[in-house]
Amino acid sequence: MSVEAWSAELESKGSVDFPPRRSRLWVRLFGFGLLMVLSAWTNVDHLRADGVSGALGILRLTALAAFVYGTGLTAWQLVTNRPVVTVNAEGITRGRSLPWSGITGIDEPAGLPFARTVQVRPADRRTRPISISQDNVEDLDALTPWLRALHRQHLAD
Repeated sequence: MSVEAWSAELESKGSVDFPPRRSRLWVRLFGFGLLMVLSAWTNVDHLRADGVSGALGILRLTALAAFVYGTGLTAWQLVTNRPVVTVNAEGITRGRSLPWSGITGIDEPAGLPFARTVQVRPADRRTRPISISQDNVEDLDALTPWLRALHRQHLAD
């Protein structure tokens, strides 16, 4: 979607929802699933050969745990279609809400090319920022100025 489409949807529906991009999640699920199977296979081979010992054995088990977690989290996101990022007149929501008045800034997209995010910084330092990733919005470079313009507009009202 484009900035024009987001603005039109916000005006007509009162909110814009950015659900997870399923094609991206399927690719991640395949990747984590493959790594999990390969990691489990090497762990079983090493258990049969000489057992799990030393730092390398611990690293193998830690990697397996990380791949199981990544596979499980991605499967959960596919099944539940969460998290959804919502932008409306009240603010930005991704599991929890930040009102426009409670936002101090919206950062430029940052991170690796395939894992970029936009951080929405809250005014209250005890509150964690909301992170909007490419899992929800493909064009973070277009999203950032659009969110900033909405933020300025709501603060001026």
